[in-house]
Amino acid sequence: MWLLIYRYLSNIFFIPILFFFLLRFLVSKENISSILQKFSIFNKTRPEGDLIWINGVSVGEAKTGITVAKEIKKIKPKSSILFSTSTLSAYNLLSKSKNDFVVIFFPLDINFIVNRFLKYWSPSSVIFIESEIWPNIFYILKKKFIKISILNARISKKSFVTWKRINFFSKSVFPLIDQCFTQNNDSFKRFKELGTKNVKRIQNLKYISQTLDVDDIAYNKIFKELKSKRVVTLFSSHEGEEKMFADIHGFLSKRIRNLFFVIIPRHTNRIKKITELFKKNKFKFLLRNEDNFKITNENFLLVDSFGELGIFFKLSEIAIVGGSFSSNGGHNPIETKDFNCSLIFGPHMENFIDIKDDIIKFEAGFEVKNSDQLIEMILKLLQNKKLKKETNLKFKALCKNQFFKSKSMLKSVIK
Repeated sequence: MWLLIYRYLSNIFFIPILFFFLLRFLVSKENISSILQKFSIFNKTRPEGDLIWINGVSVGEAKTGITVAKEIKKIKPKSSILFSTSTLSAYNLLSKSKNDFVVIFFPLDINFIVNRFLKYWSPSSVIFIESEIWPNIFYILKKKFIKISILNARISKKSFVTWKRINFFSKSVFPLIDQCFTQNNDSFKRFKELGTKNVKRIQNLKYISQTLDVDDIAYNKIFKELKSKRVVTLFSSHEGEEKMFADIHGFLSKRIRNLFFVIIPRHTNRIKKITELFKKNKFKFLLRNEDNFKITNENFLLVDSFGELGIFFKLSEIAIVGGSFSSNGGHNPIETKDFNCSLIFGPHMENFIDIKDDIIKFEAGFEVKNSDQLIEMILKLLQNKKLKKETNLKFKALCKNQFFKSKSMLKSVIK
């Protein structure tokens, strides 16, 4: 009954949701194409034959989804891949990935929009990456006898508590999932408790994420400017973390000569706010996309470009995980696996708890609780080449070992 009520209410809320997306367009969080596609208005053609739909909500999930899609194409070469996502950054990543996928924006979970979407694309099966639970989509897929799988599934403690509070509703949603492969034991227990029938624990598929691209021309240009610097990068940062990171530079620069900080915000649309903050605090910084890119007396580089993580990991001695010093649950530390930068993360790695535990267990990276410990750890690594080298080798060995386990498990899951 509650699922039926939700389905009808979703149609009623269509108008206010439309206005919400128009507001997002005005603040550059959407464009015309993304809005039209989210309302199931397409200018792309469905490929003939078997179509497998994969959804990765944001950049991290999209990267995992690309790996899954490539394995599917090996096993089922005649199938086509429909790849959906919800954010502009993930859409740009997928569009530039040079894979033979149809890339679209994920439809809103409104009853008539979902029906229109499925009628247009008519997928044979659906794979959701990580943590996507959409009642209308699940219900209609089930009604059409289309198999629903969640790969690398996780459900946070916060989300679990929310779903438990509305158990009257969740008990009619989670049983609709045909198979659920979780990335950690906590998620395994939570999906089971919420009513998912077929739940299995697998290796975290983040370990088989692709090597980040490094544009050689762009790298060489930046390397010329930073070759005399000792570079520390904060990547995928959130509000509050940039200021915390910048504040420690003054102290560290007295101990470490030629210290230089790179900051890569999780969302580049925050750059204006970050630059205003840096100007207010009189931090000397340079923007990555400035026309005359030349470092003189600046201490910070703010990266307002997209898709250049690999360049800055290659330039860095240390990489610090953003989102781990705020309440955002951290971001994927495995992205640094193909580079020689030591890894540091803060106390909030809830989204990657199993990976964090692996890293600590194998002494392949460092957890710090606050800015004081962060200062201490940066000093320790920059002053101890042996420690830095040993840690990097352990991290690479860990990732390599888990890569083969995850690859083997993924093949068995897809088959």
